[in-house]
Amino acid sequence: MKKLGIILTLFFAICLQGTALCVSNSVIKAENLIQLISYTSQYARIEGEIRDCKITDNSKVIFLNFGKNFNTSLSALIYNTDIPAFIDAGIYEPDKYFKNKKVVIEGIVRVSNGKPEIIINSPDQIRVINE
Repeated sequence: MKKLGIILTLFFAICLQGTALCVSNSVIKAENLIQLISYTSQYARIEGEIRDCKITDNSKVIFLNFGKNFNTSLSALIYNTDIPAFIDAGIYEPDKYFKNKKVVIEGIVRVSNGKPEIIINSPDQIRVINE
């Protein structure tokens, strides 16, 4: 009986690990808040439309917001120290360039003030898919 329990435990562990591997290779929808939060501290590929962009008063951060309400939706952050990489890629104003475009972003999901965010350090982490 004990061997059967060990075998079943190993079987389920392998099945769950296989499922996690499949999910980690898939694209998450930016509107799926629960799944995004479940990916906290993990690498993810996320697809959605950037609906709003904000620049902080001191121009240190650009927020690319995926939802209508930036307090409850995913945001991609571009810090001013990373802007030169975007300029080198021909994207002089990332906030205007990405607004209202469907994109795929890649990076580590973090939760800040209860909402998911991804820091974009390079233009290689964000790709427009509706042009």
